[in-house]
Amino acid sequence: PDFNPNDFSKIKNISVFSNPLVENVFEFGSVVKPLIMAAALNEGVVTPDTKYEDKGSVMVEQKEIFNFDKKARGVVNMQEVLSQSLNTGMVFVYQKLGKENLKNYLLSYGIKEKTGIDLPNETSGLVSNILNSPREIEYANASFGQGIAFTPMEIIRALASLSNGGNLVVPHLVREIKYDNGTLTEIKYETLPTKITKQTSDTITSMLVTVMDKA
Repeated sequence: PDFNPNDFSKIKNISVFSNPLVENVFEFGSVVKPLIMAAALNEGVVTPDTKYEDKGSVMVEQKEIFNFDKKARGVVNMQEVLSQSLNTGMVFVYQKLGKENLKNYLLSYGIKEKTGIDLPNETSGLVSNILNSPREIEYANASFGQGIAFTPMEIIRALASLSNGGNLVVPHLVREIKYDNGTLTEIKYETLPTKITKQTSDTITSMLVTVMDKA
């Protein structure tokens, strides 16, 4: 937008000053699938070659969950779950993983917390439905990214942890501050581990490379 940020009072629509990357939350859907798949790989309940029968839909608490195209693929492995973005496959993964593990891994990716980025008005994700609900359907939906919402910065940080050895970094714009008197302050940012190991990081990264190269 074309405006002078120094003349805040002259702007009729103040929404132009907001930054949706840190101030808004979105339901990202299938982008979340690798986070849950990595959790299941890390727990050892699936491998890339684990197979299940995709019938095109699956029932969870009298609710029918479909693949995006409502088509069945037959017997496929976990690589194909990611490559073809199969919702039924992610429900299978969730059922192997369990409620508590799904919840704890999502929390370890920082989805409930602000990232700490040095931008104003940052908010955090909306995930209370899976943190507090006893219903299976909430967790099943969360396994393929529905019913939970993140800021774009939160999901970027979480996905980055899959490829960097399982480390949760603080995204930032400022590396150092230089003062007029010649002094300099280097800004240091904390790095926290997620629950996934370096080995899991390597495995899920390889699976996602296959998605991009062959899907």
